[in-house]
Amino acid sequence: MMARILTVTNLYPPHYLGGYELLCRQVMQELAARGHEIMVLTSTHGSGEAVETLDGMEVRRTLQLDTPFGSPPSVSRLRRMRAGHRNTQAFKDAAAAFRPELVFIWSQLRLTIACTRAAEALGMPTVCTMNDPHLGSFVAAPFRPTPKGMVRWLTDRTIFRETTLLGLRLDRTTCISQMLKDDLLALHVPMEQSMVIFQGIPLEQFPMKERPGALGSPLRLLYAGQLHAYKGVHTLLEAAMLLQREQGLALQVSIAGDGPAEYREQLQRQAAEYDLNVSFLGRVLHSELPALYRDSDLFVFTSTWREPFGLTHLEAMASGTPVVSTVDGGHGEFLVHMENSLTFEKENANALADRILSLVQDAALRERLAAAGRREVEERFNMRRYVTDLETLLLGLRTEGQP
Repeated sequence: MMARILTVTNLYPPHYLGGYELLCRQVMQELAARGHEIMVLTSTHGSGEAVETLDGMEVRRTLQLDTPFGSPPSVSRLRRMRAGHRNTQAFKDAAAAFRPELVFIWSQLRLTIACTRAAEALGMPTVCTMNDPHLGSFVAAPFRPTPKGMVRWLTDRTIFRETTLLGLRLDRTTCISQMLKDDLLALHVPMEQSMVIFQGIPLEQFPMKERPGALGSPLRLLYAGQLHAYKGVHTLLEAAMLLQREQGLALQVSIAGDGPAEYREQLQRQAAEYDLNVSFLGRVLHSELPALYRDSDLFVFTSTWREPFGLTHLEAMASGTPVVSTVDGGHGEFLVHMENSLTFEKENANALADRILSLVQDAALRERLAAAGRREVEERFNMRRYVTDLETLLLGLRTEGQP
């Protein structure tokens, strides 16, 4: 049973910031390969307003971000209202041209919730997937017995009502982890019926290395992800320093990713102070990551915040590269210490150094974790399973005749 699906997302390749936008394209490609007709509606970020054909699908870059990426996020109701008015019209134009049977909201971060409102108002069966907790910022202000609190409570229910979740059904949603669902519920987003659907990766793009568990000299450590203080990359450099000074290990640290100049420069100063061999690779093309995973001995993830999920973990595991990671996030729902990874307490450089050292000293452990990691991705986190779960939800919605 094929369907015409209008997908709404804040960013879409080749203009993207991270793995979730790339995953969106992979999912759309797979849905199109299964015979569904897809139109993508996304923002003008990176290209300005444009309509193009990509992967055989029409991509409309006509939505407006309420705040450009690269600038601090804003919760200005007025700014969201202005962007929302434009996005409502852009959605209506796309819907009139495409006549979708289903609407799939992939990410609304900095887009406002205008497209979701428009889809529901037009009676279109709609599924929203939650990749992050940003929807919590659209919850209407609660009543507070102060002049400012009462004004915010009142304006959120009158002038700025359309910039809040008030009146939205959101009765067909998915979350990429149980942790994210719990966080959204704690923020009073109505997600009680949301389905948890773990994401997946295209296994064919991440072949396993020829010698899983083998070590190079120097020991090659890899971090891949955005560079922000909450990503904890400084902890990796501290652990590398401890291993170099106290254990005499020769290390090569590769950092793939980019972020604010202030934090990047802090890491560069730290590497120089510790006399570490660190390669700052900057933003690496996703097509280059598979080789980078295979060429590394260990993948280290040091985030200090509650990550919604962990695509880079899955990519490393699929490549046969043992993972050492914090678990305060959605990735903690599939990482199991001593079974498919080694885990450590966030911001604890000594614990991280101990985990790395234990892998250096135990070849059997490295080989076992590499094999278990690959098996975990093959069985539970492959792209085909992920798209099938989403497809089942979407087509089931059409069968039900929602709204």
